[in-house]
Amino acid sequence: MAAINHPLGNARRGLPIPTPRGDLHIGLGLAIALAAICSLLPVLQNSTATSRGFDIQASERREAELKGEIGLLESEVAGLTSITRIERRALEIGLLPVTDPIFLTVNEPGPAPAKLPSEYLPRTEARKGESAPWWKPLVSWLP
Repeated sequence: MAAINHPLGNARRGLPIPTPRGDLHIGLGLAIALAAICSLLPVLQNSTATSRGFDIQASERREAELKGEIGLLESEVAGLTSITRIERRALEIGLLPVTDPIFLTVNEPGPAPAKLPSEYLPRTEARKGESAPWWKPLVSWLP
């Protein structure tokens, strides 16, 4: 009878080794996975914020470059449109100042869509359409 109760004999002494149940393995695995995910979230957020910061810095750098180019182009346009430069260039190509101008009057209207900027077109008066307030028609049918 002793051999049945102790199949290994006296070789097994000390505390018995507990065998985990199936539920414990799944729960423990889920807890470890959750802890790993929670510990990786701040790292992921930090790397995303860092990469977006680099993108913002690159965009700001590009914006500064474009503003510089715009400034250079504006100064070039200002130099090309100065009156003294235009007069000097006109004299270089043989144009002379006008002493006796000739004025022409054209009685025919120009093309339908005006090809001038609106600041040079004659100002049209805004139509003053008198519209009744929304409540007047409602009051008119009351006795």
